[in-house]
Amino acid sequence: MTVPGAPRVAISRRQALGLASVVGLVFTVLSAHAVPVIGYGDGSFGSLSSCAVGYDCRIVTTTNGTATQMQWGSQSLTGFASPSTLTAADISFNTVAPVTGLEIARLDWYNSATLRLNTSLDVFAVNYSLAVHFDSPTGADPNGNELFHLTIQNPVNPTGDSIYGLYLSDLSGLSTSITLDGVTLSNFRYSVADGSGAGTSWLQGNRWYNDESNYSRLSILADIALAHPVPEPATYVTLMTGLLALGFTTRRSRRLLNRRRLATVLSALRSPWRLGRRA
Repeated sequence: MTVPGAPRVAISRRQALGLASVVGLVFTVLSAHAVPVIGYGDGSFGSLSSCAVGYDCRIVTTTNGTATQMQWGSQSLTGFASPSTLTAADISFNTVAPVTGLEIARLDWYNSATLRLNTSLDVFAVNYSLAVHFDSPTGADPNGNELFHLTIQNPVNPTGDSIYGLYLSDLSGLSTSITLDGVTLSNFRYSVADGSGAGTSWLQGNRWYNDESNYSRLSILADIALAHPVPEPATYVTLMTGLLALGFTTRRSRRLLNRRRLATVLSALRSPWRLGRRA
């Protein structure tokens, strides 16, 4: 369909082939640098101490695996009735680099309003062992491991509980334990998301706070960049636009040059005829 008044743009066959080649090159480059990032992160608990293990604190197995949940306190005088729980979640990821804020590990915490039968749960400790594995990209060491020494402070209600020991130095150790081909990992950090419940939660320094009867989630995030950065797609669009404009300009310049040459030739041919007539 022809739109009345629309400018007509003529593209030669050579220009069309050149443009197609540029477009193909762009998509080839982008596809060649699409690095899949596939893997998983999981963790477990151990070395529970400074509480009455088996009586008011314990580590149990969940669907996430062995020793993947810690429980403390109870809402009854016996057993573990609606205890507080700290769960090591299983995380899987499947994306393409570069990526910002990739979640590689997570802890889920429900702080139950439990009874205080003695001082055993005032302050106690547990170790969290994290393992991160990359299926893609491969590398000299696609596995990362880190051990976190956590201290849990469980004051008398209604004050919320706190977990200490979330140091950036531990994340630095985790980042240096992973070596992958074609990408770089950086900016390892913690991030807390407040969930449902009666209160709030937050992260300050190495302290993770959670109100009573509240859910909270702590994620370990990382940024993954290409080792050899590729220009943004907009750069290629600009390049193609410039090449196309150059082609149009070149063709127009050739037309003007040909017209001037033709005018020169015609003028030269007409000059003797004019002189003959005057004579």
